[in-house]
Amino acid sequence: YANADYWQYEGKADVAQTGKKKNNFVFDEKNQASLSLSFEHPVPVLPNIRLRHTTLQGNDTQKVTALEFGKFTFTQEANLDIDLTSTDAELYYEVLDNVVSADIGIAAKLIDGDIVAKEVNGLNKKTVSIKETIPMAYVSAQAKLPLTGLSVKADVAGVSYNGSSLTDVQAEIMYNFVDNLAVDIGIKAGYRQITATLEDVEDTDADIKFKGPYLGLEMHF
Repeated sequence: YANADYWQYEGKADVAQTGKKKNNFVFDEKNQASLSLSFEHPVPVLPNIRLRHTTLQGNDTQKVTALEFGKFTFTQEANLDIDLTSTDAELYYEVLDNVVSADIGIAAKLIDGDIVAKEVNGLNKKTVSIKETIPMAYVSAQAKLPLTGLSVKADVAGVSYNGSSLTDVQAEIMYNFVDNLAVDIGIKAGYRQITATLEDVEDTDADIKFKGPYLGLEMHF
């Protein structure tokens, strides 16, 4: 399976140095591509695999009274810029494969990138680089609507540990407009939400959320 999604998302972030009061930043809508590739095979003991890559970006300026971030205290207008990538590797087994199909497995999400805070009218700029590989549980379910070419699907991946948590959830409806022995091609529409609570990661606390609708294409060979 090969998927290409066009994701229109908005986001927000509450950030601060570990143990300090968080300040809230709200991000405008952005449009990004999300790509995934899945390989399924008939060998029962070996898991199937899916790889997925998504870019997560947000930028906002807020008046702050005391934003402590990167061992510096911002006391005027501060700009927060988030530029992260989310790369998933999922190993899963297909436990149902009929009109209703279901997958269960484990996933590893690599969060990589920078969170940057800087003074709007000053010279101070602090960057926190994050590179964390986070293990998660993964569940997926899909139901086909007979004789229509339509199907509905939901994916959930998540974990909670040591005060931190991460969830990546999406739901979609798809219509297969090409369906033959060589290839199936479907157009889909859905909604995705990524929520992360990071506690004491690189001396930073952060609550980050990205959410929004997407349109996409799926090819099944």
